[in-house]
Amino acid sequence: MIGPKTEARPTAQPTVRTAQPGTNALSAELAELLRTGPFEVALRTAIRASRLSLERIQHRLRARGTPVSITALSYWQSGRRRPERPDSLLALQQLEQVLGVPENALSALLGPPRPRGRTRQAPAEAPPLSALWSENESAAELLTKIDTSHDSKLARLSHHDVVHVDQRGELRKIRTRKLVRAETNGVDRWVIMFDGASSGETPPIIRPIRSCRLGQVLTDHARDLVVAELLFDRALARGETLLLEYEIIDPPTGPNEVEHSFCRLFRLPVRQYVAELQFDPAHPPIRCESYVGDSTTQEVEPPKPLTVDRFGRTHAVALDFGMGVFGVRWQPEDQLGCSSSSRTTTR
Repeated sequence: MIGPKTEARPTAQPTVRTAQPGTNALSAELAELLRTGPFEVALRTAIRASRLSLERIQHRLRARGTPVSITALSYWQSGRRRPERPDSLLALQQLEQVLGVPENALSALLGPPRPRGRTRQAPAEAPPLSALWSENESAAELLTKIDTSHDSKLARLSHHDVVHVDQRGELRKIRTRKLVRAETNGVDRWVIMFDGASSGETPPIIRPIRSCRLGQVLTDHARDLVVAELLFDRALARGETLLLEYEIIDPPTGPNEVEHSFCRLFRLPVRQYVAELQFDPAHPPIRCESYVGDSTTQEVEPPKPLTVDRFGRTHAVALDFGMGVFGVRWQPEDQLGCSSSSRTTTR
């Protein structure tokens, strides 16, 4: 979820005072952020300057009678959420003292409450699709060659990925089912991007299954990067829903390119996201966990362990998620102690 716009806040700005005994002297960077915002960046910088972990901050807030979960603190500093309820605003006042910043310095950056419900994030507030890949020149270039204008015209109602992992712990196939709703007339496509993070010359195979067919497909063979259009069987009318399904089949990578993770980068919020993993029951992973990151893939909360059943299955769920990254990672039984690269699919 996008954070509040920096201009939408009270005109009166807090005066940055000389640090009192027991508080941290403010750096020039932090003092400027407390004056200009945005809230989440100022908070993140203040937490970093305090050298306190989120666990220690949570403990101190609880001792002051204003408990806040670590997840909430993570969401506040990432911009996915912000304190709005009375108890959260009271906790924010105590948080300012814990972090050693001037009174109301962070509170003044909040601005008016954001709208909730179906309109809580207007498409106009979301960054362009290309902005999420601005650091990847190849991805950004591919996106300029394909029509992405329909992306913001589709509401994400549900998204279910089934990730198939073989006996060596390598990702082999992703089967995706999406339920979307047209917000305007004439929407007729969905754009997907898949980054296999490998150097294989054979690109992944994209296979439409339901309510769509392949349109334009662009590939960077050097990076295992694919951008593709999924064209709907017909253009949708406003308010009409569509259930589409497709597979991405990734060819085997080389012996030095073992992939141990899968994640989705969401530009707009989705009501329900499910990441389901299917491992070889005879070769379950040593460990498996889910994680959450911001749009830069920086993790914003502790990972959560996942239990794999006797059939080799597990899953993770996110509700009202976005923008940001939701992922799963695992450690194969024959790769103890080995590092792994990241496999990312977007859209």
